[in-house]
Amino acid sequence: MKVIEGRGLGKGFSDVVALDGFSFGVERGAITGLIGPNGAGKTTAIKIMLGLLRPDEGSVLVFGERPWGNPRVAERVGVVLEKPHFPFGMNVEDYLGRIARMHGYPSSKALEDLKRVGLDSARDRRIGKLSAGMLQKFALVHALINEPELVVADEPTSNLDPQVRNEVLGLVVSLNKERGTTFLISSHLLPELSRVCDTAVIISKGKMVGSGNLQDLYRTFGAEVVRVTTDNPGALAEAIRSLAYVVSVEASGENLVVETKQDAAEGQLYMDIPRLAAQVHAKLYGIESKNASLEELFRKAVASDQGKDGEAE
Repeated sequence: MKVIEGRGLGKGFSDVVALDGFSFGVERGAITGLIGPNGAGKTTAIKIMLGLLRPDEGSVLVFGERPWGNPRVAERVGVVLEKPHFPFGMNVEDYLGRIARMHGYPSSKALEDLKRVGLDSARDRRIGKLSAGMLQKFALVHALINEPELVVADEPTSNLDPQVRNEVLGLVVSLNKERGTTFLISSHLLPELSRVCDTAVIISKGKMVGSGNLQDLYRTFGAEVVRVTTDNPGALAEAIRSLAYVVSVEASGENLVVETKQDAAEGQLYMDIPRLAAQVHAKLYGIESKNASLEELFRKAVASDQGKDGEAE
């Protein structure tokens, strides 16, 4: 069952088209990544689904209802914004206690949830005195204080150091498993998202260019890759590019990332690489096949969509 369903969303600002026929869905119980570069339309889509903006065209349903001015939807949704705004002069625990009481919970729930994210030691601080990492954890507690069924997070880890990013995303995974909370996480930091998401919606220039289970997306866009480690990456990369079934070869240090056509004979590359390595006098340290990274998946999805546009012209 979809907890969010958007159809043909369009939104413009002056001469900028933020969304252009954008359609997507978020399944109940999933951790879904809304992925795309800055300026792709992610934040606009989130504001529309939260009822903060109205689309110029199209429709969106959250829990089967229109979100604009709808308290029934708002009560079931928690929100984490990229730049959260709170009453920074207020005490951490006091503020969360008030929010808990507004939702019918005892004020003691504030301390319980602060302990869960390791912020209980900051309970007496003013919100404005929290570090960037603490403030993002505080924002997550704020979003979860009423135990919502859905949490929408817009760039929740963009300004955090790697350790705090891991902690925040670890909380997302544990809450999803323990409570069954559905998460929609918008981000351009794809390595982090790839560790927690099981589904993705790919957006580029306001359009949906891919959507679904990550494994299905990998198959759809042929994002199966072979990674090769060698002492002579330049010469071996050039040799591999000569193979008719190879789509691309990218080099980084001693590593090569090789993508092949979807209809390439399975295992053919494993036979050709040692042969080519011998020809160019390259020593092989490793060959492994694995799913492409989320960055590679995004790039291929966008490239595929641009190819379709070119054909239509």
